[in-house]
Amino acid sequence: MNDEKTLKFNKTAGIISIVMACIFAVTFVTGTFTDEKIAPVLFSDMNMGALIVSTVGIYIFCAFYAFFFGALFSQAVNLPKENKKRTGYIILVTVIGLIALLICGGSVLDINNLGGIFPAVHRDVPQMIIMLLVGMLPVSVIGYLACKKRTDALLAKHLILVLSAMTVSFLLYELVKLGLPRPRYRLISKGHEGIGFRRWYAPIKNKAELIAKYGINKDDFKSFPSGHTSNSIMNITLFPALGLVYPKLKERSMLMLVMGLCVGIAVLISRMVLGAHFLSDVSCGGFTASVVSAVYYRLYKKIS
Repeated sequence: MNDEKTLKFNKTAGIISIVMACIFAVTFVTGTFTDEKIAPVLFSDMNMGALIVSTVGIYIFCAFYAFFFGALFSQAVNLPKENKKRTGYIILVTVIGLIALLICGGSVLDINNLGGIFPAVHRDVPQMIIMLLVGMLPVSVIGYLACKKRTDALLAKHLILVLSAMTVSFLLYELVKLGLPRPRYRLISKGHEGIGFRRWYAPIKNKAELIAKYGINKDDFKSFPSGHTSNSIMNITLFPALGLVYPKLKERSMLMLVMGLCVGIAVLISRMVLGAHFLSDVSCGGFTASVVSAVYYRLYKKIS
């Protein structure tokens, strides 16, 4: 796909992202008033199929992080040895990459993912390190090898843009979760006194007290918004972005976008089935990811 066709695709993808943001805005408003009715209809506690979809969805996002960091590391290594900033770039990418991938490994091990499928799996430091070594770094190596023989300043800029978009999307929902604690439906369904349905704009005030009283996992108060949905809807950016590393995939950019969207929708549904999120939660996560994707495609054009 030549540069003109690539820019045309990015323009179309940007429009698709905006349309998706509008759809999610509508479902967000709808969910705000119907969450309490919809949640019990969809809920299937510890549904194994939904858990697997949820886990695969978060791993795909983390694998993209690993892959693109590996590709970016290759660009730092490939800089001319006489470049005085080369060592600094290598150290910077390595440190940031390892920290990010360690966090990603923890996410995969979380009780909402592998930890829910295998009770022996926990989000502790030893297991996070194992996941880093076994599940993250091998993917980074693949990204590194794919770009090992290329030294391209424009490619490096695009890789930084992709990783920045992923990071912004991640930080957005994590910050909102901190400010608006909301009990997940699976917790509400247990019938604990003082833990009932709450709309997203009415955060629970005595979270610490309830955690101490009932021995509840603090994660059960992170319903709003859905991080899994945000990460998975970002696939409308990440799947086509593989064309940066594998140019032949640029010819299939629209197919890659559709594939990414299908994964995102599957994860979105799985989160509601598990009682981990309400409709407004997944809609907010999808909205923020769609907006970030729209901005990404806009910036891609400027960089190119």
